[in-house]
Amino acid sequence: MCKKDFTSKTIRIGKNQPRDIDDDLYTHYALVNPLLYNVITCPHCCYTSLSKTFDKLLPKQKEWLKHILFTLQKQNLTPSEHPTIEEAIHKYKLALLIAMTKKSKIGEQSYLALHIAWLYRELQDSQNEQHFLKKALDGFIETLENETLPILGFDEHTVMYLLSAISYKLSDMETSKKYLSTLLVASGISPRIKNRALDLKTKLKIN
Repeated sequence: MCKKDFTSKTIRIGKNQPRDIDDDLYTHYALVNPLLYNVITCPHCCYTSLSKTFDKLLPKQKEWLKHILFTLQKQNLTPSEHPTIEEAIHKYKLALLIAMTKKSKIGEQSYLALHIAWLYRELQDSQNEQHFLKKALDGFIETLENETLPILGFDEHTVMYLLSAISYKLSDMETSKKYLSTLLVASGISPRIKNRALDLKTKLKIN
């Protein structure tokens, strides 16, 4: 946004191996939670975004962001070298606010909402977790119907699986079964998603 240089930390791939994966694909790691570092804030202008999309700004989006970034700069936000979960949630919410302001795809906004829900899960804050899971669910439904996939690595089958898994998390079994049944008869589904879908099918007790 401001074209000034700065550095940010990331997770070194290797020792930080996945330990467990929840139904909605939230991955627990052995050493460090990568979610704490997946959103970057510029210390100069406060522009905040996923690392994957940080350098993808159109001129018109910069115009839309000027006012909100001016407001954030007055708050004197200073990114932590080693963020806590609470700080990461704040950064993700900033990234979501900025994504909405720059009119990013609903899929990107839903991706951010899902990650916020995952971070609240780490805090065992079920009320906020469910709030953001619902936001992610509604957004991914719109994404599947109206946007071109993949978005941020989520292809059509992954989004369909997430809709089923998130609905399951929200105790909406009918919606969960609806998307899972459609997914299970889809062609070209990856073995990873297929296996997870079959596991979820068992939990939903679908014949």
